[in-house]
Amino acid sequence: MTTQLAPDAPQTFYYADGQRIPIAPSQTFIAVRPDRASSMNASTDVHQLASNLVENDPTSEVFELPQYNLAVIRVNDSRSASPAFASAHSIASFVTAQPEMTLGPSVYEVANAGTEEGLVIVGEILVKFKPGIAAADRDRLFHENHITVLQADYPEPDSYLVGVQNPEDTITIANTLHESQLTEYAQPNFVRLTQRPSARGFSSGLSNGASVLAPPLKVESQKTQAKAATKRAKSSPTLDTPSLQATINDPGFSSQWGLQKIKAPDAWNITMGSPNITIAVIDEGCDLQHEDIEYKLPGYDAVTRSDNPSAQRRDGHGTSCAGVVAAKANNGLGGAGVAPNCKILPIRIAYGNGRGWVTSDAMIADGIRTAVNRGADVLSNSWGGGAPSTAITSAFQYAQTNGRGGKGCAIAIATANSDLNQVAYPANLSPTIPGLLAVGASNEWDQRKSKSSLDGENWWGSNYGPEVDVVAPGVHIYTTDITGAAGYTGTNYIPNFNGTSSATPHVAGLMGLILSADPNLRAWEVEDIIHLSADELGTAGRDPEYGYGRINCLKALEMMRPIWYDLNAQPEFIGAGRECFMRVSFRIFNPSLNTVRLDSVTLTSHTDDWSTEIDRFEYRPNPGNMLDPMMNQDVKFNTLLLKANGSESQGWSYRWSINWTYTFWRPGSARTAMNVQPSQIAMNEANGTKVNGQVIRGGNAGAGTKEAVNHTPTPVVNNQTEVTNSDGLGDTLTIDRQSKTITIVIR
Repeated sequence: MTTQLAPDAPQTFYYADGQRIPIAPSQTFIAVRPDRASSMNASTDVHQLASNLVENDPTSEVFELPQYNLAVIRVNDSRSASPAFASAHSIASFVTAQPEMTLGPSVYEVANAGTEEGLVIVGEILVKFKPGIAAADRDRLFHENHITVLQADYPEPDSYLVGVQNPEDTITIANTLHESQLTEYAQPNFVRLTQRPSARGFSSGLSNGASVLAPPLKVESQKTQAKAATKRAKSSPTLDTPSLQATINDPGFSSQWGLQKIKAPDAWNITMGSPNITIAVIDEGCDLQHEDIEYKLPGYDAVTRSDNPSAQRRDGHGTSCAGVVAAKANNGLGGAGVAPNCKILPIRIAYGNGRGWVTSDAMIADGIRTAVNRGADVLSNSWGGGAPSTAITSAFQYAQTNGRGGKGCAIAIATANSDLNQVAYPANLSPTIPGLLAVGASNEWDQRKSKSSLDGENWWGSNYGPEVDVVAPGVHIYTTDITGAAGYTGTNYIPNFNGTSSATPHVAGLMGLILSADPNLRAWEVEDIIHLSADELGTAGRDPEYGYGRINCLKALEMMRPIWYDLNAQPEFIGAGRECFMRVSFRIFNPSLNTVRLDSVTLTSHTDDWSTEIDRFEYRPNPGNMLDPMMNQDVKFNTLLLKANGSESQGWSYRWSINWTYTFWRPGSARTAMNVQPSQIAMNEANGTKVNGQVIRGGNAGAGTKEAVNHTPTPVVNNQTEVTNSDGLGDTLTIDRQSKTITIVIR
């Protein structure tokens, strides 16, 4: 519910990211405080106040904020059991009439925020001064506005958490500080109240489950159930059949349709992640004792500012996200994460309170910055929505500029679950922060998750819009749960985690795989690889529903290799003795973001036991062939003829090995659009990276004289080999072995 201001009403606003953000008094949240000025135990008083409020209306939702001596009621206008709690006005009247309570400070909302959120004014401001401002000028500004410093260098260096005398003056004073010539920014430190990400009803009797609020359970008729089952059966999703997968023995793996859809098991033949790559799960804490998650400790609790980010009872959202990212594989427990060999850095920025989530701008910014400072390579953020914040935006910018020694942290953020054409903050920062991806959710049918999509979860949908980068599986996700009775299910695992909350850690896991394969990549290179390798689901290029498409782990890792090859070898029997040769055609190509120079190729043939080299072809261009990025430019070697082993009548075989050397240059900037090449750094030897490629072997052991193997070799037109750049613009080298001539054409 959002308040609509009259046209002539003065507009309240605060500053965020240099813009005025209009806000209005909330008609959804009302703050109340105990009327006990001499109390020595605010926590007890607030808890008793909350109990009194719930006693008057059992359907009411109350947030307890003992650190501020407050309780906040969420208005249940459609479900209230008491007329006194049916509207903000009626609640205010009820509170005023009670001797043990009084109305608290104002609560605000941002219009069109994309999700419901209450912004509680608690008399705190975050302010950062410009470099070089004298302490005397700073202190004078504080004194003029009756400000008390609560914490220096928090949540970032050279910033302050300050308090004002009257909480109702918070916004006015924050704006005054921001508009002064001394500060970079000033903003209220809002206490944010929102629907907890883990509010989905998992089973009867649980008020909170796996990610998105579900409607009350109802008993459907057999006819309705049969109709729904028929609809799903007629539209059964199909999963791609993998060509080659790593073997996994975890019992829940067979239920992890999402891993199959994004081809994670296929990608694990390249890498399953590295323990040297750390993925921060920035959430409501994690179960640090879970049997199926490997942590990098210490983590961090931004709520208590301690090194123990353990989750509260029922705060299972962070543990479930951590399992999607990196649950251990092949330990016979649960399922597997996208990057099972990476480690999780648990960061707690919020805590559950009934059906709600409590956090603040300072907690979030502090958690992000601490994750970066403790070595996180990837930041997974399954939260968002509501009011923008300069402090939070600044923290993500810090992750991009300072993370990983300046290469930047790769960042994944959920778009929100309101089924709106509006990507929520901070995911909507995607166009402005390189390496930050806005993640939407898809289902088994590769649809954008919506209230009408085929998956049956008709109470939520993935937010969408022009800022969406990619989508990932976000329904019916098998993952980890808090151990035992404190979790959603009591079984250590949950079979139906959902929401953009579950899609986001799939992308964070892919980021971990990419950096495990090449830890020198910059964050924006990770972003480009994920964009370019995604499977198109909507219109070509980037579209508001799917971004660039659904992530594909195998394609992403394959795209990282600067050099790929295709090779075909077949035996030929030549001459009166029908000696065995092999006819080989192959091409070397560049699918990557890098510029590549092919420096040499060596192809050899061998005896059946690989003990003796029989024949050799060497290619040593000077200079080498330049292959531009993203164009799949290649060098082709057609119908090479090499002596193989034996003869058709006496037994034969053909064994080949190939390797190459190359130099590559990384891109100099991020790609700005599909099929637009990034700028390149200067192509000199000092800037390039030289690589000696691995030796690759193949061939056929052949057959003896009794049972020859049937081959259908390519007809021999001539004994020439042509080496060209396949775009037709490069040089040509033609080798004719029969005439023993070499023809070179330089274009």
